[in-house]
Amino acid sequence: MRRTPTVVLLGALMITSPLAQGPPRDHGVNTSGAIVAGPNDQKEFELWMDQFLADYLKDPSASLGFVLVKDGKIFFQKGYGYADSRKKTPVLPDQTLFYAASVSKLVTATAVMQLIEKGKLAADANVNTYLTRFQLENNYPAPVTVANLLTHTSGIDDSFIVGAVDRPADLVSLGDFFTKSPPRRGRPSGEEIVYSNMGMAFAGYLVEAVSGLSFYDYVERNVFRPLGMEHSTFRRPFPSNLAPFVATSGVGGQPPDKTAIQLYPVEALVSTVTDMGHFIIAHLNDGRFDDTRILSEASAREMHRQHFTQHPDMPGVAYGFFESRINDRRGLFHTGGGGHESLLYLLPDDHVGFYIVYSGEIEKNFAQAFMDHYYPAPRTYKLPRPPSDFAQRANRFTGLYRPNFVAMTSIEKVVGMIADTHVVSNGNGTLTLRLPPFGSTSLRMVEVEPLFFRAEGGFYVTFAEDGGGNITRMATSGSTKDPAAYDKLHWYEGGLLHAGLGAAGFLVFLSLPLVSMIGSMRRRGPKAGSDRLSPTSESRLAWRMANFVSLLVVMAPIPVLTWVLLGDHSRPSQFKTAFHISSGLLLLAALLGLTLSIFAGIAWRRGDWSVPRRIYYSVVALTAFLMVPFLYHWNLLPI
Repeated sequence: MRRTPTVVLLGALMITSPLAQGPPRDHGVNTSGAIVAGPNDQKEFELWMDQFLADYLKDPSASLGFVLVKDGKIFFQKGYGYADSRKKTPVLPDQTLFYAASVSKLVTATAVMQLIEKGKLAADANVNTYLTRFQLENNYPAPVTVANLLTHTSGIDDSFIVGAVDRPADLVSLGDFFTKSPPRRGRPSGEEIVYSNMGMAFAGYLVEAVSGLSFYDYVERNVFRPLGMEHSTFRRPFPSNLAPFVATSGVGGQPPDKTAIQLYPVEALVSTVTDMGHFIIAHLNDGRFDDTRILSEASAREMHRQHFTQHPDMPGVAYGFFESRINDRRGLFHTGGGGHESLLYLLPDDHVGFYIVYSGEIEKNFAQAFMDHYYPAPRTYKLPRPPSDFAQRANRFTGLYRPNFVAMTSIEKVVGMIADTHVVSNGNGTLTLRLPPFGSTSLRMVEVEPLFFRAEGGFYVTFAEDGGGNITRMATSGSTKDPAAYDKLHWYEGGLLHAGLGAAGFLVFLSLPLVSMIGSMRRRGPKAGSDRLSPTSESRLAWRMANFVSLLVVMAPIPVLTWVLLGDHSRPSQFKTAFHISSGLLLLAALLGLTLSIFAGIAWRRGDWSVPRRIYYSVVALTAFLMVPFLYHWNLLPI
């Protein structure tokens, strides 16, 4: 369930990028040719579902739960595969608990909405109003509001590493955690959607701060119990009556009773699909489940309406939910990933919703396939003809961009080195969006109105400009991919360029021991003389210092690499220790490396060594000097 630091740093981009899995296929029609308005026959639906999952179920470790709600009742639910593939324990929809992952955020958002309804929280209030143990930093003019947290517009940076723990015994209260590690604001609030686990977990802490209950107790009393969700929990270790029923397939071999997530309001929920069906019923019924209300009708509708979008004509975000538009129908959704993959999807206007959760991967887009079969589009969407003058304006939009979910204030910023996102002109009035990593997914797009584009697969793209008419940002939205914003970069800010510079600098330091060894051999040979080191103590110290700095740099990656190859990946503390050792070596190298520029100046003034050797030493000194701002920029120094 828990994402290890290795996954975060090397794979976070592919997991988190809203378009990383590529676009869904173009809108289709029901394969039978019939006009369909939603599922109406349970047997027909089960047959369609079984056919859709046929390839996925060929994997012996497949494990999947599904529930479909229609008109206030569970229309269909079923388990597929095994909850425990070793013991051949079948998945049972009302007994098997799956990891909901980030779908947990919807329960947290619902709890916050309850407290807004009761007047204990105000959507537009500065969150600092409710804090007594610490205050959120005021490093930008606009404060962070409760609504900002619920719409991922708070500008709060994520840090998976800060919130990672080894075992349930290491968990602390949300108050203790946030007091020790207050959320850090990497961007202004209220300006763009920047997905933030830390921000939504902070919303979970507000639940505690104003209710007087622990987050666990609050959701159990005010969400789970009223909805009859008896097989759902955020707690770790799992309650004894639920632990035997938690699915083990797809959790990377991690024992279920050992998993622990400090940011538990955003990722820790485990639940059966039957329980999640009850949750869906309440949201589709404007807050009512059977004879019980968890939200008033007005609050439920307030929670579901759009509260922020990057452009009036593109899907945005409600409170907790993201908006989707597939086959011309508005949907609300949230996805989850890590251990198990999950998707909760609502069609509020049709009173239909589903929840699917599974281990492994399903290659086909379930939401798109479901909509194509039961709510087919009147006609297949095709990109319009581009404006006749766009080819002359295309250069305004082309260039390098970086997604804003890349952290600004923590080590996770290094993900930006593989996050380059390119917009290129095709020369025919269209643009192509090349998504990370390394342009692995491309979307062709056409301008449909100033600064607003439609892209293949039903995606929406919009651009923002500054007062001088220069493009500064881009935003994307569509299908069941989270809305995302991107900053436009100068060429010298490119992640791959910086990665190349870092590699080049490492090679410079790696070469010094080799050069020193060759120089030592030459001095001992019969032709020693002209390139001999000056006998002065300063020159000997200069060369030894350069070798020591180089040794520190070359050794710096070893602790992290050792952890990657030999460490226990279920223990984030091991990674933290390895990283602190590595960054400590880099910090020492950076500080000592500043002396090399002084030694290089002395060498040139005194004429020590041969000219080629002085040039080489100066290159090493320059590399050491530039290492300081480079490491500081990427948050790789422990300062």
